Amino acid sequence: MTILLIRGDSYEKLKNALADVDRHAELTIIGKPKIIVPEAADEILSHILGEVKKPCKTACLAKIAEKAPKAIDRIRKIHPPAHIVVISERYGDIYYKLLDDFPKLPVLKGYYKSKKKDKKKKK
Repeated sequence: MTILLIRGDSYEKLKNALADVDRHAELTIIGKPKIIVPEAADEILSHILGEVKKPCKTACLAKIAEKAPKAIDRIRKIHPPAHIVVISERYGDIYYKLLDDFPKLPVLKGYYKSKKKDKKKKK
């Protein structure tokens, strides 16, 4: 399991980025995405990448079933309207702290998973 930290300018952009991850990157989102305080998202990003050039206005977390390398590869191929950071077990304390806090965070309202269409035609 991997965690996605999604940072953006508005909740609409976050929801669109999640929809892109689900539909176009074909990653499996587990449960419901959760809202995280933008300052906390910036702090997490600074621990992972170093300097944060632009603080975000909104942020959320989503759990996905796929491993980090696969997620990174697929997200690179799409162009979501928000900044997506893939957080795996590799980041140790940050990853496990986010997993512990995840159930306590408020749900991102207005996001619904797409209905999966069966790609094989039935006769």
